[in-house]
Amino acid sequence: MPTDRVVVSPSSVTGLVGPIIPGFFEVDALSLAILFCLAVLAMLLILCAPATRRFFPNIVLLLFFFVGAFGVVTAANVITFFGAWELSSLFAWGIGQLAEEERSSDSIVPFQAAGALGSFLMLLGLTFLVAHQHSLILSSAGSGDLGPIPLIILLAIALKTFGLLSEGWVLRPEHRFSLTGATLAGAGVLTIGMYPYLRLFGPILGGVPGWRGPAFAIAAGFAVVAALAALGETDYRRALSYGAFSQFWLMVLVYSLGSQAAMMGAVVGAVADALAFTGLFLCLSAAEEATAQVLLRHVGGLAQRLPLTATLFAVCSISILGLPPLGGFIVDRLIGIAAGGSQQLPIVWMIVVGLTLAYLARLFTGIFLGEMRGPVRTERRWPLLLMSGGITGMLVLLGMVGADFVALLEPFAHGTGVG
Repeated sequence: MPTDRVVVSPSSVTGLVGPIIPGFFEVDALSLAILFCLAVLAMLLILCAPATRRFFPNIVLLLFFFVGAFGVVTAANVITFFGAWELSSLFAWGIGQLAEEERSSDSIVPFQAAGALGSFLMLLGLTFLVAHQHSLILSSAGSGDLGPIPLIILLAIALKTFGLLSEGWVLRPEHRFSLTGATLAGAGVLTIGMYPYLRLFGPILGGVPGWRGPAFAIAAGFAVVAALAALGETDYRRALSYGAFSQFWLMVLVYSLGSQAAMMGAVVGAVADALAFTGLFLCLSAAEEATAQVLLRHVGGLAQRLPLTATLFAVCSISILGLPPLGGFIVDRLIGIAAGGSQQLPIVWMIVVGLTLAYLARLFTGIFLGEMRGPVRTERRWPLLLMSGGITGMLVLLGMVGADFVALLEPFAHGTGVG
């Protein structure tokens, strides 16, 4: 499938893009792609919600979260964007706190403080941006030097994303199936982390000089460090959270190159990662419910009792690693094209992919292979069938219609002014 040259049919998105409320909310090609992914994730999570034994509280928070996410993705001015971003973060935090369980006492970093600092920095960065543009509309900042403003906004997004992922690090002593990690690592990171980065650093800050080099270097460092943290972590929920954070930084790194292939690779990668990490965290939730354990040394052999869970974990891992025929393969093709114009990207990319393979293999081996340790409950077949069928089907579909998906995004790429 050729991904370096795509042809867009002007009629393919006619009637799907345009203002919803002029000056406040509108849809473009990027919004449309992200909204489609969020709709799929919302449907899957709501269908799985009855398995949590707290159906109505989960449904209410999920619905409010996705309403906020819709606002973030369609916001056309600074006020609606920041308000919807904060609202989505608030309900994402509520999803993480729904079970009213105590946090692990061995945490060192004040994760909630990280999220609050991210909110402050985003407000500061957007205020400077408005002062520079003399307008509340989210439009191109031009090609003038904005000093540290882009890096302030990048730091805000990163802090918020890391704080969001940490909400899944809770104890669940009552053995209940949880949507917490799946919602936050999939729809949460896509809405609160990746989309703001793609929007703000694409058509708005794309022409501003000076930020791409530092952003590339910062992203490369954090992508590798987070993957190493995932490889060394003994709590499998935290390990996968670090892995999701590593992938976030990898997409930031790719997007910072500024080429059309890099932009498309980051967008498609964000969508594929959202689907795959949703599936991976749902698998961990099933494993945690079945064993009441979260440390790798206390689990093992779960494939004997949780075969659907093990299969879904393997499928989602294959997608993240970029193997065909799943959506991650399209991402690798696009990144491969983008890597042709960079000397550093292939090196960092190979290091992160190698570490990702290592920590995913470690998690799969530690959780699902070997001998079972202690009592293991049987898996919930109905939600697992929904999860496996829905997520696998979407990853396969993304791989099959990758050319069309890339074609949908080409108007957005042209709008950023990249080559």
